[in-house]
Amino acid sequence: MSKSKKKRNKKYTGQDAKSTDNLVRIRKVNAVVRSPLKQWLYDHRQFLKRAAIAIVVVGVVIFLIVQAVIAIRS
Repeated sequence: MSKSKKKRNKKYTGQDAKSTDNLVRIRKVNAVVRSPLKQWLYDHRQFLKRAAIAIVVVGVVIFLIVQAVIAIRS
C-alpha cells in the first residue's frame, strides 16, 4: 500500500486567497415578547455585567480600607 497524503485543513491566507469581506454573517434572532424594562435589560446585559463587577470590586476595596482604619484605631 502506498502512503496516504496528509490532508491540508488550514485555510490559505496568501495574496491571491479568496476574499472574506463580502461574506454574509448570520445572527440568530429569537422572537420573544418582552416588557420594555426586560427588553432594555436584555439589550444592555453586557454593560450591566461589567458595571456589577466593578461595583463589587469597589465595594470590597472600600470594605477592606474601612476594616484597616478600624483595626489601626483600636
